[in-house]
Amino acid sequence: MAKKDFTDLARKSLSATASSSTAKPVTPPTLNVDARIAVGMFFALTGTILAAFGLSTRDRMDVYAKSLGIDANLWWGLALLAFGIMMLAFGRRGQARMEKDQGMAQEKPKLRRPR
Repeated sequence: MAKKDFTDLARKSLSATASSSTAKPVTPPTLNVDARIAVGMFFALTGTILAAFGLSTRDRMDVYAKSLGIDANLWWGLALLAFGIMMLAFGRRGQARMEKDQGMAQEKPKLRRPR
C-alpha cells in the first residue's frame, strides 16, 4: 500500500514539473545597492561616536596615561570618520553610475524579429 502511495506521488510531481517547465520562470527583482554606502555609514557612525568620546574625555589625563598622553580615541575616531566619509562618497558615485547604466539599458529599443 505504501509503495502505491509513493508511486502516485512521484507521478504527480513529475506531471507538475512537466507542466511548469513550459511556463516562463519567475526571476526575483534585483536590488542594486552599492555596498560601500553601508560600509561608509557604519564607519562614519563609529568614528563620530569615538571622536565624541575622545573630545569629552580630553581633559582627563589619567585615561590616556597608558597611551603616553595621546588622545587615541579622538584621533582614531577622526580617522574612522574620514574613512567613512570617503566610502560614502565613493558609494554614492558608484550608485549614481549604476542607476545611469540601468536607465540607458531600459532606453535601448528592442529589436523585433522580421516576419
